[in-house]
Amino acid sequence: MIPDKAFYVNPTNIEGDNFYLDPEESNHATRVLRSTIGDKITLLNGIGFGYHGLIKSVGKTVSGSIIETWEGLGENKIPITLAPALIKRDRFELMLEKSTELGVTGIHPLVLDRCVKKDLNFKRSQKLIISAAKQSKRSRFPILEMPKNLASALNVDAQIICGRMGAEQSISQLSLDSSRNVMVIIGPEGDFSDNEFALMEKANVLFYNLGKRRLRAETAALNSLAVLNEILN
Repeated sequence: MIPDKAFYVNPTNIEGDNFYLDPEESNHATRVLRSTIGDKITLLNGIGFGYHGLIKSVGKTVSGSIIETWEGLGENKIPITLAPALIKRDRFELMLEKSTELGVTGIHPLVLDRCVKKDLNFKRSQKLIISAAKQSKRSRFPILEMPKNLASALNVDAQIICGRMGAEQSISQLSLDSSRNVMVIIGPEGDFSDNEFALMEKANVLFYNLGKRRLRAETAALNSLAVLNEILN
């Protein structure tokens, strides 16, 4: 059974069957979650491994021993990258949190022609991602990239798909290779420009629809990820 309390452990803080937490995580463990000697906890190293740990010492630094190791804890079989347009902060942060819970391996924010917002609080966003990864007990934390333009995002080795009103196919009807990475592009509130649609068509992006209703960007992203998890993993 995976222990309920989960903490980030820096990979360099694991020595054989022993671990210790950085000061910030140690403080969270003892002062916030009231962890103490003898507690069993989940450790996540952020790069693909989870551990069942036993606390043996508390204080400024929490340390203990590793009982069991889990490779790929909480991870999908097929990597999925989310490339969402920048939108208003509260809604974008909701998207970051929930897409992390839904298993994305990378988040590539896009600055598009019709984006109202053009920048990103990178440090705050990373903290939100790590918090969501710990909450959902994911061993690999999504990699957040700095905002980029669409042309740069299209230059990846992946199957690229994009939500588009009026597209003929749903996600489940797309011809996707279940052994290859997938990148999902989500547009801004004002939709893509004609130039951006032309760029994606030239790059052979696969377009899909999410039904007859017009969805907000964050809803479209989470809907898309949920369907992909069902058909690919």
